[in-house]
Order: sequence, then C-alpha cells, then structure tokens
Amino acid sequence: MHHSDFIAKIASIYKPNLYLELGLYKGETWKKVSPFCNKMVGVDIVDRQLGGEIYIETTDSFFTHFRRNIDMVFIDADHSFESAKRDFINCYNLLNDGGIIIMHDTDPESDHLFSSGYCGDSYKIVSFLEDNFQNVNVLTLPITEAGLSIITKKNDTRTIRRSRK
Repeated sequence: MHHSDFIAKIASIYKPNLYLELGLYKGETWKKVSPFCNKMVGVDIVDRQLGGEIYIETTDSFFTHFRRNIDMVFIDADHSFESAKRDFINCYNLLNDGGIIIMHDTDPESDHLFSSGYCGDSYKIVSFLEDNFQNVNVLTLPITEAGLSIITKKNDTRTIRRSRK
C-alpha cells in the first residue's frame, strides 16, 4: 500500500473541513485526499500545477501569513529534522480539537534513506515529540519504505469532546 492510499483512507474517516499538505511532490496524496475534504491548502517550493489553493513558497514563509485552523495535515516538505520540527509546531498551534497530523519519513527501513534526497534526518521528530510533547499521541507505522507517524492531541477523543458540551 502506498502511503497516499493510507492517508486518503484516514481523510475518508475524518472528512476534514480544512486539509493542509506541506510538500506536494507530484500530487499523488493531494489528488487521493481531495474527494474527502471541504477545503484544501497546499505548500511547495515548486509549482506542481495541481490546481486549488496552493502556495509556492517555503513552509517557513507560509506560516508567517497563514492563520486558519486546520483539521488534518500531511507534513512531507523539507526532510530535515529542524524543518520538520518547525512544521509540526506551526501545524500543532493551528490544529482544531479532534484534528490529526500525519508526518512522512519517520521510520526509514534502511540506511540509504537517511540521505537528504529521501528521508534525511526528519525521522528524529518522533523522539523529539515523545520527549517534549507529553500532550500528544504518536503512532509510527512502517508503511512503505519511509514510514508514517500519526499525531493527535492526548485526551482528545470523541467521547471526551462530547462530555465537554
């Protein structure tokens, strides 16, 4: 199963009002997720001609002006740990209750994937989150050769949200 199929399945369950994708590559995930999203925003440094609300800039630049709350995020931009960390923090600060963040390249299956053209050192984000964000759940899965991590806010389940009403 390609990671884009897995992410599309999650989108079909979450049905996000606003989906954000950082790093579009060829648009495979973007296209597969689109039927399940009300609004979509994408960010890439290359214009992929995918259509929709896409910003051609770095994620650091993007977050200087983007302030909307998001329901689902797929982070797959710059594959450095420092960039992945900034992207996570920026997304987490905008994440709605009940939202989900999915990060790619968090569980590379072999050493050759540690090069910057593949996963880089973005896999270090998992340990960083586990050590510094006690208020999140992190589930890392060995999906495809690079892996995915699913991050949600702790104690943010449907039953807890209903009990707050």
